[in-house]
Amino acid sequence: MTDKVTKPRQRKKRDPKPSALIREDVIKEKPITNLAVRNLDRIDSPSTLQLAVVPNPNPVVVSRPTLEGDDALTAIRWRYKLPMLFQPSQQDIFDTAFISHFVELNRGVRSQNAGIPWISRVPDLHNYSIKPALRLSIRAASMAFYSQVHQDVSVLTDSYRWYMKGLNYQRQSISSLDGNSIPSDDAVLVPIILGLYEVYAGTTPTSVFHHLAAATKILQMRGPSNCSSGVSLQLFKAMRVSDAHKSLIFNRPSPLSTPEWLTLPFIVHPKNAHHCLTDILLAIPACIGLCGRSGSLADFFSRPIPHSADLQPTRQRTKQLLRDIDDWAERYPHLCYADPIAQIVNADMSTSILATNSSNAPKSPSLMLPDTFTALTAATFYATRLTLILLRDKISSPPVSPNIARIRTETVGIADAISHSISILQVAAFIESTHPVGFDFMRSVFPLVVVGLLGPQEHEQNLARNMLVRWGERRGVGGLCGSWVHI
Repeated sequence: MTDKVTKPRQRKKRDPKPSALIREDVIKEKPITNLAVRNLDRIDSPSTLQLAVVPNPNPVVVSRPTLEGDDALTAIRWRYKLPMLFQPSQQDIFDTAFISHFVELNRGVRSQNAGIPWISRVPDLHNYSIKPALRLSIRAASMAFYSQVHQDVSVLTDSYRWYMKGLNYQRQSISSLDGNSIPSDDAVLVPIILGLYEVYAGTTPTSVFHHLAAATKILQMRGPSNCSSGVSLQLFKAMRVSDAHKSLIFNRPSPLSTPEWLTLPFIVHPKNAHHCLTDILLAIPACIGLCGRSGSLADFFSRPIPHSADLQPTRQRTKQLLRDIDDWAERYPHLCYADPIAQIVNADMSTSILATNSSNAPKSPSLMLPDTFTALTAATFYATRLTLILLRDKISSPPVSPNIARIRTETVGIADAISHSISILQVAAFIESTHPVGFDFMRSVFPLVVVGLLGPQEHEQNLARNMLVRWGERRGVGGLCGSWVHI
């Protein structure tokens, strides 16, 4: 039996069906490629997160500008605009901008081939100091100075935060000072910088004097032998001028007026004209103290001297100081008037060298004195001589009873006093109209205070007081002017 061979039958093809794991109602459609339609759908969709669009981003955030000239000021102004979506820390760049602005506008005496002023070392001290109080105080003072120059309240408000932090660190540092160790230069500089902040910000009427007293105390801990070179000598010179002003107005002998402090720091580097004048200024409170009278300078001149007072030692000392101030004027005649042209002088400021003649270029150490420094020195000379003339007039007159008002007569000395008062007002007006910023401008407050307190005529006193009030309100030194005015 043979097998039957048949052709195999083809299988039926089934229709393709979607997988059971994929539902037909959730199959995604092809995405729309039209960009405009896609953006429109996103805007209309309520669930899409809206992103802020910044057409003009802050250039400070995008790229750091160079910190030279106006670019530094532009960077500072951009820093205090409304915050962006992303604003990284720019602390270092703005520290550099504020401090560079502070140093450049406060730099006074420029040396041709002599030492660098201490103010020029502030950027390096800020960058490399390990003392938080110093870094924070420099930041606060430079910000306060910028805010006063450019009338930026937001910067002044922010500076107060850093001032308080620096002040707290300084208090901790002072509490850890050991009487057997020598304080560093940073320890002396911190209260000076904090005092400068008070000059610009003026948080309280007497805070600036507290900081200056602290700096003087730390200098005393260093001792005169350790203030004869380097940054310590420069800080000492700056402090002795400020302390001489303060000691005369308060009529209290300065700790820096002792024979050791008058000689030992100047063994290596002798005194120049400005510090020879400061020596005479430092000697006046002790001269007044020979009368046995206490009180401020204004109190001494406003009250009569009793009959029982022995005035002979005071008369002799006053005559000696008047001879010293006249000898100073003969030695430095080019510093007794305000000169609108900068002067180049030798190291002790005794010889003026013509800056326009290249053949007279000094080969020995020399200084370039700006017009503001010359005007400041002239005003200080007039204020010192004015005080001594009025002192001589007061102790030369017969003592009167407290119930009798003292009437000044028009003597030659009083005529000189009136002339000196007018000269001080003229120098102050010159500085205000030409360079109303900087350390020289700040120190020019002292001669005005002398005229405001001791001016022989009421007219000069009122002019000086009005100028002090104006400087405090408009020139950014309210902390200093306000302190002097209320004495």
